[in-house]
Formats: sequence, structure tokens, C-alpha cells
Amino acid sequence: DGAFRRAVGVTLLGSAAALLLPPAAARGEVVPVHLKARPAQVKVAPGVKMRAWTFNGTVPGPVIRVTEGDTVEVTLSNAKKRRWKGHGSFHSVDFHAAKIAPSLAFTDVAPGKKKKFSFVAGTPGVFMYHCGTSPVLEHLGLGMYGMIIVDPAEGRPPAQEVKLVQSEFYGRVNSGRLHPSLKAMRRKPPRYVAFNGRAERYARRPIEVPVGEPVRIYMVDAGPTGASAFHVIGNIFETVQPDGNPDFSLSNVSTHLVGAGGAAVFELTFPEAGIYPFVDHSFRSADAGAVGRFMAVDGA
Repeated sequence: DGAFRRAVGVTLLGSAAALLLPPAAARGEVVPVHLKARPAQVKVAPGVKMRAWTFNGTVPGPVIRVTEGDTVEVTLSNAKKRRWKGHGSFHSVDFHAAKIAPSLAFTDVAPGKKKKFSFVAGTPGVFMYHCGTSPVLEHLGLGMYGMIIVDPAEGRPPAQEVKLVQSEFYGRVNSGRLHPSLKAMRRKPPRYVAFNGRAERYARRPIEVPVGEPVRIYMVDAGPTGASAFHVIGNIFETVQPDGNPDFSLSNVSTHLVGAGGAAVFELTFPEAGIYPFVDHSFRSADAGAVGRFMAVDGA
């Protein structure tokens, strides 16, 4: 329970870090999205690095934000084969926000090649995108996922916005490196569970939020396997929108389950200044690093 104790403690372990998302595009725009599948070395836990498979060199990949009715023009390019190891030669991208034939759009891209396709973002919400190449478990377990936000055409009320992607990392640790394997992904619990690519990231660097003003959390559970029982200690979500659907809202929820591949929008207000830990309330995941802290500040 060391990770959890660090999250609920009152000593600040780094500077506050707010994740503010960019403004949405105007409705009906054509939005170009360029993704490059390439390996990169990333930090997945304090003092632990991993050679990941990524979109654009980061885990998770870049946040994509569009407006309902926009056309998303996707270009996926794949790094040359000599840079990949294991099953990592071919890659693809599957958008959960799209209504499109996957046999046409989500097909594999060979090393050194690229593919283009487009879809209309007709459903508002928050969704996952990820590599869909077999074995999908391995591609996800090595970091190939991200978030796409589709803002409703009428917009959302003003709020400070935060994005969180929860995910799992598997394998053994040796000399400060995580050595992932498909076998571990299939047979063992995750070694680390992370928000935005790093276990305990926001336990050490709290996210600063305002007191008494609305805060909106866009949350994706990238898995690849586990669900997230998302909870903010000392607070209750005023609304929860599964998949970020503005037409379907739950009220006064303390903990909400987001399945692997799923997402939600959480809205809440912090009543007074102080530290509010957030966790995956499945505490094996919290102990593996799925913990963080909001730091509510007057006048933030």
C-alpha cells in the first residue's frame, strides 16, 4: 500500500501539474490528424524505463480534440522495420469514435509505409484510439493508445478540464528497466498501473484545481485488460457521463466503473482547499500505481 499512502499524504512531492486541454475546433471543420507508429523509450514508474511502442513517441499518444460534425482525416505512418522488435513490424489505428468499416480503415500499415482514411465525428463524447494489429494485447501493453474528445456541437459549460488515460504495464524489472512480454500480459497481473503513462505520476506531482468552481475530467481506460473503479477521495461526482455522452448523465456518484476500452466524463466541484487523492478503487491497481492527487487551491 506504499503508493496509496504517498497519495493520501499531505506532503507535496513536486510542483502542481494541471492538464488543460486545447479548445475545440469549429463545427464542420476538416481536422488533419498525423500519427506515427514508432518505438521510444519512456518512463513508466519512478526510476523505471521501458522501450515502448508508441504513437508520436509518447505513452499515451497525443490527445485529439474535434467537434461533433467535423471530418477527421487520419494519416498513419509506420517507422521502418529495423526499428521494431518482436511483433512490432505492422501497426494500425482503431478509433472508437468512428463509425466506419474497420476492414477498410483500420488495416495494417507495413514498415516504412503510410495509410490515410477519414471519418465524420458524429457522436459526441470521449473515446479511446489504439493500435488494432494482432496480437492487440501486446500492442496495447506496449503503449499504443490515446484519447480522442468529440465536443458536442452546442459545447459544454465552462470548467477546468483534465485528461486522464489509465493503462497497465506488464513484465519484470531489472536494473531500472521494465522488460515487457506477451506471456506476462496473458498470464500475470500488471506490474504497474498508470495515469497518463506513469505510475504514481500525480501522487508526486498533484494536479492543481480551483476551489468552488467546476472541474471536468475526461477519462479513458486503455486497459489492455483491467477495468477502473474511478474515485476521488473526499468528493462525489456531480455528474458522470459514460463515454462522455452529453445526453446520458448519472448524478451524485462516488465511484464509477470504466471498462477496458471505455471512457467517461466526470464533473465535480471541490468544496474547500486541500488534497483530494484519486484512485482506481480496485486497490491492487492503486497499489500498483493507479493513484494521484488533486490540490484544490483558492483562486486557482
